[in-house]
Amino acid sequence: MSRTPETSAVQRLIDTLSLSDQVRHYLLDALTSGRLRPGDRINEAELARTLGISRNPVREAVSGLAQRGFLVSAPRRGHYLRRFTPQDVDDVFSFRICVESFAIRQALPRMRPADHDDLARLVERMVAAARVGRLAELHQADMVLHRRICELSGNRQTLRAHEGIDTEVQMLIAYVDLEREPPLQSALAHLPIIEALASGDVERSVSAMQHHLETTWAFVHRMYGRTSRGEPLVAAEDAPPSQSRRIRE
Repeated sequence: MSRTPETSAVQRLIDTLSLSDQVRHYLLDALTSGRLRPGDRINEAELARTLGISRNPVREAVSGLAQRGFLVSAPRRGHYLRRFTPQDVDDVFSFRICVESFAIRQALPRMRPADHDDLARLVERMVAAARVGRLAELHQADMVLHRRICELSGNRQTLRAHEGIDTEVQMLIAYVDLEREPPLQSALAHLPIIEALASGDVERSVSAMQHHLETTWAFVHRMYGRTSRGEPLVAAEDAPPSQSRRIRE
């Protein structure tokens, strides 16, 4: 039997997790990779057949994702992948800036030379992946970099806040055509953050992170409007508010 991306993902399910947790991870991967798109219906029966399990753990996983706001329920029709609004984009990115700026303020005084080296190596991985067009590897290293800074803060609440929006950030980014942004440009955009952190200057580091996230925010805001509504939400030169003031059926 030929192996599809879906069946390959099934083989990678973590055996130590409960079935419902395995299904949840499988669906989260589909959500954040773009295999599921806004408005797609979660066909529980088809998903159960694909995974070779009963519908109970599928139903439990779907219900859990709905409680977290990733799926929406329609009476007598099932669950659908949520559609983000422009306000959602602004809410997620404005909060992300707060969290990661605070993380830098806490992390930088604690960072050792080895921590700086680790972050620099992550950017090197991003640049290497971008040069050969390995976009999945590029995006993975990007996520790890931002999470690592939050981990270095030593504050569990900071990390928890970051984890709380990380999936939504990945979903938002997966729903826009990021291939329109040159991969190498995306990777190199992280260099000012690494250089600022290496300088030991907290305010410079926070400013570099804020600039990076606001640039991403503006890009996602524009692309989200074009792809999901068919019209631009903001002009190409505009910035977000903070700057201007399958499983299918």
